[in-house]
Amino acid sequence: MKLRRIEVFNFRKLRRARLDMSDKQTLLVGANNSGKTSAMKALRKFLKDRGGIDTRDVTASNWAAIEQIAGAWTQEVEVDLSPLLAQLPFIDVWLHADTSELHHVAHLIPTLTWTGGLLGVRLRLEPKRGADIKAQYLAAREAAQTLQPGGATAKGFALWPRDFREFLDKRLRDLFELNAHILDPMSFTTTGPVEPQALPALSEGIGSNPFAGLIHIREINAQRGFADAGDSNGDDDEPTNATSRKIASQIQPYFRKHIDPEKDPTPNDVKALEAIHDAETTFNARLKDGFADAIKELESLGYPGGLNNPKLFIATQIKPVDGLDHPAAVQYDISGDTSGVKLPESYNGLGFQNLISMVFQLMRFRDDWMQVGKFKSQLVTPDDKGIEPLQLVLIEEPEAHLHVQVQQVFMARAHKVLRNHKDLEKEGSAFTTQLVVSTHSGHIAHAAAFEELRYFKRELPSQGVVPTASVANMTGLFGADNETHRFVTRYLLSTHFDLFFADAIIVIEGAAERILLPHLIQHHYPDLAAAYLSFLELGGSHAHRLRPLIEALEVPTLIITDLDAVAEVDKGGKIVKESVQPCCGAAQTTANHVLKTWLPKLAEIDELVGSPPTALCHTAPDRPIAVSYQTPQKVTLGSVSTSVTPSTFEDALVLTNPKAVTDAAGTGFSCLMTRAFAKSIAEAQAPEDLAKALFERLAKKPEKAAFALDLLYIKDIKVLRAPPYINTGLTWLAGQLKGVEGAA
Repeated sequence: MKLRRIEVFNFRKLRRARLDMSDKQTLLVGANNSGKTSAMKALRKFLKDRGGIDTRDVTASNWAAIEQIAGAWTQEVEVDLSPLLAQLPFIDVWLHADTSELHHVAHLIPTLTWTGGLLGVRLRLEPKRGADIKAQYLAAREAAQTLQPGGATAKGFALWPRDFREFLDKRLRDLFELNAHILDPMSFTTTGPVEPQALPALSEGIGSNPFAGLIHIREINAQRGFADAGDSNGDDDEPTNATSRKIASQIQPYFRKHIDPEKDPTPNDVKALEAIHDAETTFNARLKDGFADAIKELESLGYPGGLNNPKLFIATQIKPVDGLDHPAAVQYDISGDTSGVKLPESYNGLGFQNLISMVFQLMRFRDDWMQVGKFKSQLVTPDDKGIEPLQLVLIEEPEAHLHVQVQQVFMARAHKVLRNHKDLEKEGSAFTTQLVVSTHSGHIAHAAAFEELRYFKRELPSQGVVPTASVANMTGLFGADNETHRFVTRYLLSTHFDLFFADAIIVIEGAAERILLPHLIQHHYPDLAAAYLSFLELGGSHAHRLRPLIEALEVPTLIITDLDAVAEVDKGGKIVKESVQPCCGAAQTTANHVLKTWLPKLAEIDELVGSPPTALCHTAPDRPIAVSYQTPQKVTLGSVSTSVTPSTFEDALVLTNPKAVTDAAGTGFSCLMTRAFAKSIAEAQAPEDLAKALFERLAKKPEKAAFALDLLYIKDIKVLRAPPYINTGLTWLAGQLKGVEGAA
């Protein structure tokens, strides 16, 4: 049995979101405030806690419709609550089960002809039996209006409830409860928009806990060691702070459930209990002797004493678990030899504590599920049917306090820890473990398979409503194009996964852009400097291969690339294409695959550089993606000004910042190319001469990274300006992050 899909509706940022589940582990990634926490809280409240939903969990943009529905009740005699329920939170859970598991899922099959496969269940908020929502709301409104006929005062004071939301703030949990409904597997679709399946008019609920005996759900939340407002304390057998990072606070419930020698004693337990009894007897004798004088002095006062007053007696009672009830119950041997120097776990760094604690919790989750030790065959709840066939483990932000290498190790081994049991390791096991992890760490994402990622993307509102989110499934993103899939996954593994957490992506050509763009952005583009930008260093020959991924993420993306002009030349009777200085009217084309096949899908240089100034940054029609490349720019040299077209980032930068390049060449350790550029600036008589000299120098052995590093040595780097084509692109990108429509 496996969880196949979970669809979340009307819950916080997830108005309509589809989460396809991987067979083993599913990673939720995305920028800050993109909906990952909403997804984890929805799974917790609907599947684990089975309740605790309040008005703050309703998608904010739904309240206008909800108020309109409630406002119409004063005019309606018969009220249909289905429009209201459609605006409140609910989730659809899809399982895949075989016919051999029929005894587990008999209560979920839609028809008697079911022969294995998908099973769907909707969990939604519904009025409790006998709860008349309309009558109670209207009665509360009438009472408020009777006491305050004029409504709110000039200072804004008004009696409860001012509106339906304020009514539900107090009464939601009293009037509503979770109920489950069976869905039709025939309506399950693999693709397409996220639309809730319509329930039959007379659909009857099957209770709030349809997965009892089916799914064993455990969680490690993000607030390890801190309180999380509005959340439950976790499992019943947990300590007060169920998510404490210390193992000392976790070992007692594990001991009581799996090891306690007083529970179903074995021969080894009998020996341990005997030793505890002997220690207790010896200690009592010492207590009696030690307190003898004190008790005698008390008795000399006449109390306690006499025939009717009991005598004072001090004794101890040692319980096995008492030996673990102290801060140093867990220690670490730091001696490395036989000296046995030990320190309590609190003396270790937070990262080490957190790692060991999480691994121990995973072990405990597994052993609880598989009923290891004394817990075996114990009925915990009346409706328990034995071991559930599926375990679902939720982990929020495991990267907290963990070093980069440890993050990757944890993610690579977490699922293995959960399966480290003889009944789970064997092939074809009847028990399934699925892990769901939300993270802000590119290193965690790096350790997972690309197909296991689910990207949460923010959807900006069109009418000032609170933004919502949707989910992109990375599985099958590249279709049958195995070559592109192989390239992208290998490229990301060799670099980083931070694009999954970025506010915007900038694709660049090479090292020079990578070195200088952050400084240009920091000093001249404050809106971008405050954003989380992901730089992908990928030449124009390969950037188009990322197209399926970038379009799926829908993150504002600027591709800064080179014009790469080429022309046909005769080489000894053989016509070949050769790199040339860009020039209009010379039958030149571009060798850049991005420009030819993606944006703007033009190959002729005359068309590429002949666009009007407003279209220099070519934008995709339906996604926030743009490309910037070299175009004619005005250059002034002495008293002469004219437009020239650079060929690369480096010559465009020189043409824009001739004085800064000259200053950089003045340092004693500048590279040959920087000095050559400065010489060309000094000797050129006109902008065209300078552009030609720069192109010819770049055609030789270029030292692009060294040139960029030389510019970092100038006295005031703030004077360095972005070339016009890059300025156009960065201005567009800043506008996208501020919600401004259109390109520069």
